[in-house]
Parts: sequence; C-alpha cells; structure tokens
Amino acid sequence: MAKVTSISRRVSTATAVEPLGVGRVTVGQLINQFTVWLGKPGNYPRLARQFVLYCLEHKVPLDVSSLKLYASGKSGNQISPVKKFILFYQMQGCPTVVPDPPKRKRTSPAANELILGYLAEATHLRGDKSKENYTQALNAYFTYLAQEYEEGRLATFCSQTVGQYVNDLHLRGLSAFTVNFYLSTIKQLTEWVIKHRARLVLTEKQADDLRDVAAIRGLTIERGFYKDSLDEEERDKLLGSIERIADKAIIALLALEGLRTVEVTRLTVGDVDLTKKLLHVRGKGKHTKKSIKLFDSCAEVLHHYLQSGQVLPLNPASSLLLFPELKTAQIRYRVDKYLTALELKRKGMSAHSLRHTAGQLLIDKGVEPVWVQRHLRHELFETTQFYIKKQTERDYFVKMPGSV
Repeated sequence: MAKVTSISRRVSTATAVEPLGVGRVTVGQLINQFTVWLGKPGNYPRLARQFVLYCLEHKVPLDVSSLKLYASGKSGNQISPVKKFILFYQMQGCPTVVPDPPKRKRTSPAANELILGYLAEATHLRGDKSKENYTQALNAYFTYLAQEYEEGRLATFCSQTVGQYVNDLHLRGLSAFTVNFYLSTIKQLTEWVIKHRARLVLTEKQADDLRDVAAIRGLTIERGFYKDSLDEEERDKLLGSIERIADKAIIALLALEGLRTVEVTRLTVGDVDLTKKLLHVRGKGKHTKKSIKLFDSCAEVLHHYLQSGQVLPLNPASSLLLFPELKTAQIRYRVDKYLTALELKRKGMSAHSLRHTAGQLLIDKGVEPVWVQRHLRHELFETTQFYIKKQTERDYFVKMPGSV
C-alpha cells in the first residue's frame, strides 16, 4: 500500500523551477498566464493555444498579420479570443515562445496505488462507469499536485492545496457541478485515508490537515442553472406547428421521449420497433443500447416519417441511420428556429430543454420518479430529483393549506 507520506513528501519538498531565461516562455506557461489574466477564461485558452501552435508550426510571429492567415475559414467566435490573446501577448512584451517539453506521466506511482486502494474498498461505487469517473477525478487532482511541483509551487495532499485546487477548477471555467463532483471525490478519499491512517503511516499533523478538507465548501449552484422546460400546452403547440415530417420526428423524439440530441443522431431504422413500441437508444459515451418505451404519440409521428420515403430501405433490421447525415448542431438550429417562430424561445430554452420537458411532464403526470429515471437513463437518481424539486416549488403555494 502506498504511503500518504511519500506523496506528501514528493510535493512538499518542491524547489523553484529553473527559469527558461529572460523573454522566453513555453506554450503552456504562456497560456496559463493568459488564463489567469482573463479571470473567466471559458474556451479562450484552448483557442489561443491552437493559434500559438499554428504560429510555431509555420514559424510566423504571434501577431495580427499571422492571424489573418490563421483566420481563413474560421468563424468570428473562433477569432475573437485570439485577438484578445494577441493583445495580452503584446502587453507581456512579446516574449519568445518555445514548445512545451515532452509530456510525461505526472501522477506518481504512490498516488496511483493510493487511488486503486481506495476504489477497491469503495463499496458505495457500483458499476465500472462510477469507478471510471472517480478514477478520472482523483487522477486530475494528483496531476494538479505534480504540475504545481514542476512549476516550483508548494503543494501537498492537505486542505490548503485542495482549496487552491477547487479555485483553480473554477477559474478554468468548469461548471459548478463538475467542480463539486471533483471536490466530493477528494473528500471521500480523504475520509478513507484518515480511517486507515495507521496502515498508511500518517503522522498526527497529516491526519489533522486532512480532516480540514471536510470543511471546504463547494461552489454554489444557482437554481437557474438548470435548463428551462415547456409546459404541456407549449410542447403540443410546438409539435403542431411543424410541417416538415423529418423535423417533426426529430423534435418528437426530444420532447416526447426525452432523448438527447446526440442520441437522436445515432438512431438507426432498426432501433425503432413500432410493433413492440420500443426505442433502442445508445446514450452519450455509451457503446451499448438501452430499450425504452415508445409512447403512442411519438410512434405515430415516426410511423409517418418512415412511410414518407425519406429513409430507405424500410427494413426493420436496417442499420441505416434514421436521420442520415444529421448533426447535433443542425438539431439545435432547427429547434431554435421553431421556438423563435412561436415566441417560445426564452433565456435558458434550448434543444436540450426539450429533454427536460419530457422528464418534467412525466413527473407532473404522476409517473413514479424511479420510472422517469429509467426512461431518461439517468445514472444518478439525484438528477431525476431536480424535476421533483421544480414541481414542489411550483405547487407549494397552491397545495399548502390556508390555515393549520
């Protein structure tokens, strides 16, 4: 079993990284500085990095003239971040940029062994997917420790560094959900380490430092974070307004069945079983399909679409895509177009909102939440509970008695 002391010692004895020299930075160092300068970076660092790598590859300066060459065929939202980066780069005195050194595995063997030891005993994690998510999250934290060490900053497996890490994730633009999940995995690992501190040879000071991790608060998740949804009348109005049979079938799958946009693009003709009223859906990140109930209203729309001759051949076992060459961006565009035409396009309303619409209306109609979870294929029941909370908030003032 890995010793926590060995991990802590490795990062706590960090010494200053030898500077590259006056006016010289690596790509990674420059992009990290740009990220900090931005405050709320979003996807700006990623797009700036692409531009820097382009300039290095073509041996051209990082300036506006190079941007004109780079911008060919790119959209405005890909170019604006680069313009801001060039301004930042000029403010830094236009240092010489050199490639990053070859990557090497940053997570130490001791950290890997610690993570594997925890996961082997984590009885609350059911299924390979959950363990995979936890492994990824914990590896990200120990990779962060190693990066801090390489850049000459003090970092240990303790509450202070965990707090810095949470702030770093926030600055990178990760969602509150993702940041809080990463923090939760670290807290659970910490509890396990403290429980087995004798076996892991922890000192009392190390144990005390780790106990303080439990007090670190995650990011606040605003109620408005979740996507809006249509009510039943709005949903029916939307479906009734669509004349193109292919578009109607696509939006019926979103708003009636609750499919994700990517799941619609993956459907094949053979995935639609009108006889048994089943849909065979391959979810995001999945390699296998799960069958869900095909509601009568959606089955009727799909029947008309299949009979329209837009998809051939009509072989029930066909692996032909149900909507050939359909992309998620096209779905989002079409949904926005129909919502805007009906004046249903509001802040927070998108193609994914139609999935929320399906889930919310199932809850509103009294369908058991466990069946809604199964239908929407939520891995965590907590995700389904948000529909219940929304219903509770809406019904509170109506159903509470006038007096007690």
